[in-house]
Amino acid sequence: MSIQAKIIKAVTRRTIKRHGLNEQQLVRHLRKVFNDTPVLTLLPRKVTLNQIREPQFEGDHLSVSNPSTTVLYLHGGAYIGGVTKTYHNLAGRLAKQLHGEVYLPLYPFAPEHPFPSAVNRVMEAYEYLLAKGKNPSDIVIAGDSAGGGLTLATLLHIRDMGLPQPRCAVLFSPASNAFPDDKVLAALDASDAMLSADIIRTVIDIYLPNLEDRKHPYASPCLGDYSGVCPLLITASTDEVLYPDGKQVRKAAEKAGVRVKWIERSGLFHVWPIMVPFLPEANQDLKRVVEFIRTA
Repeated sequence: MSIQAKIIKAVTRRTIKRHGLNEQQLVRHLRKVFNDTPVLTLLPRKVTLNQIREPQFEGDHLSVSNPSTTVLYLHGGAYIGGVTKTYHNLAGRLAKQLHGEVYLPLYPFAPEHPFPSAVNRVMEAYEYLLAKGKNPSDIVIAGDSAGGGLTLATLLHIRDMGLPQPRCAVLFSPASNAFPDDKVLAALDASDAMLSADIIRTVIDIYLPNLEDRKHPYASPCLGDYSGVCPLLITASTDEVLYPDGKQVRKAAEKAGVRVKWIERSGLFHVWPIMVPFLPEANQDLKRVVEFIRTA
């Protein structure tokens, strides 16, 4: 494990990880830490950044000139917060290395807008890309944590609507299960440097206040049938509380015959690949992500 990883783990454990917060306290806490991330934006040369404000799509667009690949990237933030700016470094490098473009949509947050508001909004973002004439075989959907859960929900939603699947999808530590095993969560709580078992359980209550909704595959994508879904790349750390979520998605997808590339690391933290260019392990794994997208 790199010295950078050790530093990031120490910082996230102190600033993000919490136990015993009620719903209102957790919303305030996560919005404070996720909506004001101190990350410097270092965009690669010849990558432009613009904002889009249209009825079907609001968010950021990072692109090289004449892009050949389109990435729809759904940011994380526990369905409660998060800002697109945190992802400009990752999006800029994806755009540069894929000779492509990355769309970072805004979507509504719980508790003000619980499930399925975010799912519906990101589906509109995919339809926006199709309406712009993007070829589905040139589109990649990607996301981390809650954004990984939204990515999986979107893939199932696309399939259920009879629309063409994208080329592939990339999931960094996806959230996928509204019925976590308390024993497993408790066992992983100590090793997770960012999230706690408490946070996971409380986020589920905030995002999915209606108990019936939790069984829906768009809310718990690990329960979905992945027949007809595009190839997936999934990353997960063996130390994180969402490690089982990624494994369950892998199992469900492979059961349906979907090709899954699985990248797991131990000693690292939740959604480590988003920490490019500052984290050596993230830079290494970004190469594997780009290669997967190219060959999917």
